[in-house]
Amino acid sequence: MLRLLITTGVLLMVVGFGTAGWQYWQNTAASAPGTSPVADGTDVWLGTPTGGIVPAEVTAGFLLQDRFVPGRIATILRTAALTDLLRDGESLPDPVFLEVMADIRAPLLAEGLCPVLTGSIAADCAVQSARVVPGSVDPARGTAQFRVELAYRLKPDGADLPDLSGQIFDSLNVEVAIAPDPAVAEAGTVEVALAAVVDTGQFACLSDSAGLLCRITGLTLEWAPGVPYSGTARIGWLSPLPEGVYPAPEIGPAPEG
Repeated sequence: MLRLLITTGVLLMVVGFGTAGWQYWQNTAASAPGTSPVADGTDVWLGTPTGGIVPAEVTAGFLLQDRFVPGRIATILRTAALTDLLRDGESLPDPVFLEVMADIRAPLLAEGLCPVLTGSIAADCAVQSARVVPGSVDPARGTAQFRVELAYRLKPDGADLPDLSGQIFDSLNVEVAIAPDPAVAEAGTVEVALAAVVDTGQFACLSDSAGLLCRITGLTLEWAPGVPYSGTARIGWLSPLPEGVYPAPEIGPAPEG
């Protein structure tokens, strides 16, 4: 039984992660010489409202809409029944093997999540990883917690970038906490919960506090059947430098002689 599970699991992981891995490395490979700094994400520095420097990973997640980058991930922690991982005619293995089985079959729980993103903010989406949370298997309840990470490319907004030397980058984690409506069956699904977090981020981008080119650069969701769920939408935007603040001049090489 265990050998069958492991063999099946390897195939599932190849199918589930192969496309994501290829697209990720293809899109994050070094750009050809002559590519503009904004296009390949190198040598672009954004400042924060407090005078700091935005980490390169965060900058790439905001600027590079057209590719998968490590700084733009949707992370879903979801609780699921172990029986949801079984095919017709299968039964759960002995308790000692439950965590192994859950980890192998975890990619099944990522199905249906990418369409939520591609139906709203994403031009493309791929499963970066799907694993059981170690130690989360509850044999008595027959459940476990799973961590799914989705990489996504943003739909192009068609806006031209302003001169970045005259801008600062600001961001905000918009929190979502919702109790599912028992009167609406589909309101209890993880897909609907993820869509609610996305909607919250999009609405926040329309607020007066958000500046230029507001984009959703990350999502989190913690979900379990029939209980309140919570999540965050991380949004980022550009704002002009505060009055009286000017970009620092470029530092060139010292003159010879």
